[in-house]
Amino acid sequence: MTEDAFFADLFHSLPTPPPPVVVPPGDDCAAIDNGDGTLTLLAVDQIVGGRHYKVDRHRPSPEAIGGKLLARNLSDIAAMGGVPLFCLVSLAMPPERSPAWQARLLRGIADRAALLNVHMIGGDLARTTTDEVGSLTIVGRVEKKRAVLRGGARPGDVLLATGTFGGAVDSGHHLSFSPRLAEGQWLAASGAVTAMIDVSDGLLLDAGRLSAMSGVGLRLDAEAVPRRAPGLTLENVLTDGEDYELLAAVKAGAVDTLLRDWPFAEPALTPVGWFVEEPAGVVDAAGRPFPFAAAGYDHLRG
Repeated sequence: MTEDAFFADLFHSLPTPPPPVVVPPGDDCAAIDNGDGTLTLLAVDQIVGGRHYKVDRHRPSPEAIGGKLLARNLSDIAAMGGVPLFCLVSLAMPPERSPAWQARLLRGIADRAALLNVHMIGGDLARTTTDEVGSLTIVGRVEKKRAVLRGGARPGDVLLATGTFGGAVDSGHHLSFSPRLAEGQWLAASGAVTAMIDVSDGLLLDAGRLSAMSGVGLRLDAEAVPRRAPGLTLENVLTDGEDYELLAAVKAGAVDTLLRDWPFAEPALTPVGWFVEEPAGVVDAAGRPFPFAAAGYDHLRG
């Protein structure tokens, strides 16, 4: 069973959340209507030693691990066009991680949060026997009229991508990326974006989630996807994951204007595909399935 199938079964079994919840499970963030034209955004994500970073290979500092834990959650806020406000942190650490080491991890979160005026407002601490696990809940806000979900893409929309893809682990990008908060806010404010998602599990897998939630097909021009480094294979670019870039479905008539007015020197904004009326799913520009369509990171497949 895949992660997506697991959660689809779970969400189907849950009762429909009552108002003021307006975005239920399944998107980048859940959302609560504040009744004043804004939504409160809520998301949770975690890092696990040996999965999201390799201690023996990357030798990350505890500050870098904490920074990544926060940044992963900030990327979800970015995908909704939101502004982050608060976070809560829970750590479960093995005996070899001293209180000083754990304090440095929390300091890594707090220092990065301070740069964005995000406040740590609570958390929990526990011991494990083996793995080290950190979990962070992020709270943000977005104007209701600007919130962008995964399910709004329509036939004829163009898929735009920020930044570059592939080789995130080998390059160290997976520990030092900048979540695309300003970029997500700018795209959402344009009024031209119909759906958006951040790429954590691989461009192909996450683009497929955008396609599935929107109920439309996607032709992905894989050769147009910018590569993080020379020598990366097409499979690297589409399936490595840990990119933390944004994919945005945009109304076709607005694409030229967005590309012209894009205010960021880095990252670039690149057209990489288009949506069609075909059944949901991702194929190449010629309509052929990718040979590695099932690739990308899935915790239930390993």
